[in-house]
Amino acid sequence: MKYALIFLLLFNYTYTLAQNTTHQPKIDALKAQIHSETDQSQRLHYLDTLADLIYQKKELGFDSISRVTIDLAIALDSFNIASRNTQGLINYYNNVIGEPEKGIILFKKYFKVVKDHISDRNLAGIHIDAGDSFYFIKEIDTAMSYYDKAITYAEKAGNDHVKAFAILYQGYAYSDEGKFSKASQRLQEASKIFLTVKDTFNIIASKNALSILYSSNGFIKEAKQERDEAIVLAELSKNYGLLVSLYANSAEDYNKQGQQKARIQNLHKAVSINKKSNNFEYFKPILLQALTIAYAENDSINQAKSYLDTLRSDKKNIKGIYESNYYRAASYLAYAEKDYNTALQWCLKYSDLVRSSNNIENIEDSERLFTKIYEKLKLYEDAYTHLKASKKIEDSLKSIQKNNALSYYQTLYETNKRDQKIKDQNSEIQLLDEQNTRKAQLLWLSIIILIALFSIIYLWRSRKYSQKNAELQKIFAQDLIHSVEAERKRISSELHDSIGQSLLLIKNKILLDKDNNTDTALVDYAIDEVRYISQQLHPFQFEKLGLINSIKNTIETFQNNSTIFYSEDIEVESLDISKDKEIFVYRMVQECLNNVEKHSNAKACNTSIIDLKDAILVEIKDNGDGFDVTQDTELLNSLGMKTIKERAKIIGAQLSINSVKGKGTTIQIKVQKH
Repeated sequence: MKYALIFLLLFNYTYTLAQNTTHQPKIDALKAQIHSETDQSQRLHYLDTLADLIYQKKELGFDSISRVTIDLAIALDSFNIASRNTQGLINYYNNVIGEPEKGIILFKKYFKVVKDHISDRNLAGIHIDAGDSFYFIKEIDTAMSYYDKAITYAEKAGNDHVKAFAILYQGYAYSDEGKFSKASQRLQEASKIFLTVKDTFNIIASKNALSILYSSNGFIKEAKQERDEAIVLAELSKNYGLLVSLYANSAEDYNKQGQQKARIQNLHKAVSINKKSNNFEYFKPILLQALTIAYAENDSINQAKSYLDTLRSDKKNIKGIYESNYYRAASYLAYAEKDYNTALQWCLKYSDLVRSSNNIENIEDSERLFTKIYEKLKLYEDAYTHLKASKKIEDSLKSIQKNNALSYYQTLYETNKRDQKIKDQNSEIQLLDEQNTRKAQLLWLSIIILIALFSIIYLWRSRKYSQKNAELQKIFAQDLIHSVEAERKRISSELHDSIGQSLLLIKNKILLDKDNNTDTALVDYAIDEVRYISQQLHPFQFEKLGLINSIKNTIETFQNNSTIFYSEDIEVESLDISKDKEIFVYRMVQECLNNVEKHSNAKACNTSIIDLKDAILVEIKDNGDGFDVTQDTELLNSLGMKTIKERAKIIGAQLSINSVKGKGTTIQIKVQKH
C-alpha cells in the first residue's frame, strides 16, 4: 500500500505540470494548422502547443504527437523543445502508462542527440525523469546517480526549484532502500527549498512524503503532525489532488491503529474531494479498491461488492499499476462472502504480483490473507506455513522499526549534545586571545595546504598510472588481434598452398592412372573442405578483390548456403580507408552475418555501405526476433559481440546496436576515412 502511495506522490509532484483541461475545438484547430502549414518552424510551434494542450492524455494521442514534435524539433535544431517534450514523454511512460522501461529506451535514444545543445535547466530536468524510470524498475543506485547529476545541473542553472525536485526524489529512493534517516534529511531539505521559493504545492508534497516515511517506521504521532499541517495548507490553497492523497494515507494509518470508523470516514473524504481534482481518473481506482477492502473487513459486504463492481466496470481500472490492488480487493471481498476457493485464486494472483515487485509490506499482507483462507478451507498445514512466513516478516519489520526508533531518538540526543558542545566551544573561543587564534589558523592552514598538496600529487600519480595501464591494455589487445589475424593468414596460406595443392596432385595422379578406377569424389570433398577452412581463416582473395568485392562474395556465399534471404545495397566502388582497417571491417561484417545466421531466426538480411563525407557507414539489418538491449546482457557480452566491439575500438570505429523484440536488429559500423 505504501509503495502505491509513494508512486501516487511521484505522479502528482512531478515538476512538469500537466494542463488541467483540454479544449476539443482548439485541438481540432491546431491539428488543421499542422496539416496545412508548409513552414516547418511554424509547424513545430503548433505541434509543441498541441503537445502541451493534450499533456499526458492517452486518448488524445499524446504519445504520437510528442514523438512527431521531438523528431521535427531535432531536425530543425530546436534541441531545447526536443528535450522538454522528451521529458514529458518519459514522465508519461513512468507515471501514466506504468512502463518505465520505455522511458529508459526513450532517454537513451534522444539524450545522446540533444545533450550537447540544451540548457543546464533542461539537462537537470531530463536527468530527473530518467532517474524516475530507473527508480520504478528498482535500480535505485542508478536512479540516485541520475538525481545527483540533476542536482549538479540545477545548481549550474541557478534553479533551486528543479534542484528541490531531485532532492525530493532522492528522499523517496533512500526510503525504498531502508535508509530512513537519510530519507528524512533529504525530504526536509527539499521542503525547506520549496518553502524558500514559495512553492506551496510541493511544500505539501514534502510533508506528505515525510508523513508516509514516519508512519511506515511506527512514528504515528509524528506522521499525523506532518499530515495535519499539510492538510491545512492544501485546503487553504485548494490543492485537491494532494488532499486526496493525504486523506487516503490518513485512512491507512487509522487502519493500523484499528480505528475503522475513522478509516472509512477519511476514505470518503478522499472520494468527495477527488470530484474536484484534475486527476479524478487516476485516483478513482485506488480509492475504489481501498473502500472495497475497508467495507469487506467491516462486514458491509453489499457496499464492498458495489464498489468492486464499479471498479470492474472499466477495464483500465484493473490493469497496469492498479492490477495487484484489484486482486487484493477481490480476494478480501470473496473471503468476506465466505467463498474461500475464489478468495484463494485471487490471493494467488495478488501474491505473484507483489512478490515480483519485492514490496515487503504487501508480501506480509498476502501471507496473512493466505493464512486466513487456508484456515477456513481446513488446510491447516498450509495455513501454518503461511502464518510462519507472515510472522517472520512481521518480526523483521518490527525489528527494523525498533532499530529506527532507537536511531531516531539517538539522533535527537546526539544533535542536542552536539549543539550544547558547540555553545561551550564558542564560549571558550571568545576567551582566547588574538595571538593564539592566529597561530591556530596558521597551523590549520599549513595542514590543509599539505593535505591538499599530497592529495594533488596522489591523484596525479593515480591518474597517470591509470592512463598508462589503459594504454598498455589497449596496445596488448591490438597486438593480440593483429597476431591472431597474421597467424590465421599463415595457416590459411599453408592449407591453401600446401595441403590443397597436395590433394590436387593426388587427384590428378589418380585420374592419370588409367588402370585405377578409384572414385575421386572423396578427394574433391577434401579439397573443398580445405578451401572453405582456408577462406574462413583468411580470405585469400581479399588482397586481390579488395574490401567491397570480398563483402559481396561473403554475402553471396551466405545466400547460397542459407534459408535466409541475404542481399546487399552496395553502390560504392572503393572506400577511402587504410588497408589495416579494411580487414577489421571485413571481420566485423563477417561476424555480424554469422550472428544473423545463428541467432536471429530472420527471413531476410540486408547489408549496405554508405559513403559519407568524412566516413563510411556499414549497416547490417535483419527482420529477426531481435532482443532487449537494456536487459539481454548475455547476448551483448558474448564472445562474438566482444570481438566486434574490440575490433571497432582498435580502428576507432563507432559501433551502434539497435534492436527491438520482434522487430529485428540493426548494427551500424562507422569508420573514419584517412
